[in-house]
Amino acid sequence: MINVKVIVLTTETPHHLYFVKEVSSIFNIIGIGVESKSLKPPFKTHHTFEDERDHYEVKKLLDEKKVNFEDFCETKAFNDINDRGCVQFIENLKPDVIITFGTGLIKNPLINLCPNGFINLHGGDPEYYRGLDTNMWAIYNQEFEKLIVTLHRLNSKLDDGEIIERAQISLDKNSRIIKLRSENTKICVKLTLSALSSFNQLGSFISKPQKRKGLYFSFMPSDLKEVCINNFEQHIQKL
Repeated sequence: MINVKVIVLTTETPHHLYFVKEVSSIFNIIGIGVESKSLKPPFKTHHTFEDERDHYEVKKLLDEKKVNFEDFCETKAFNDINDRGCVQFIENLKPDVIITFGTGLIKNPLINLCPNGFINLHGGDPEYYRGLDTNMWAIYNQEFEKLIVTLHRLNSKLDDGEIIERAQISLDKNSRIIKLRSENTKICVKLTLSALSSFNQLGSFISKPQKRKGLYFSFMPSDLKEVCINNFEQHIQKL
């Protein structure tokens, strides 16, 4: 176990549980903060493929086993990840690194606890796609080359921090849209392990400023997700 003290701030989903399981096998995750609040847009966003995706992730990422964050370390739930209770939780644990994966916008009282070791995983390329459902928006726009996963420093602006590492999601004839989030998460694990190894050696993250600021995207409506499925399948057939 490499003794960089890590806290993960996230939400409870199969792919986030997988991420914690994989990272905790090598690095010392000392605490997990789970945000329970979820934003509700004024339109329908759920699509049936997401149910199939969740079942796929439980089977392939978690081996159909019941996994809880508490299995790995001290875990506390908060309505809003910026709640004073979460700030106190982190202050008490004194981490070297804080990783956010899938929470709402992090505010300065949290950022100031670990300004040089606060990093965020973003399912997109923030130089083109910031915000929510970013890989889905890339598919909607048929920009498959921009199916990117990014690890970047976190600051008070959304998906704005200096980039530490990023990688493209590879597609082939066997790719299915229900597998996309799993592939994204596997890359998140690789980027995180690489960055934490560098941090362990150097005591800091190596990063570069973003060259351009991508557009902000919000929730994708259900009917547009249907367009994404068609775009994705047509693209795969051409590979």
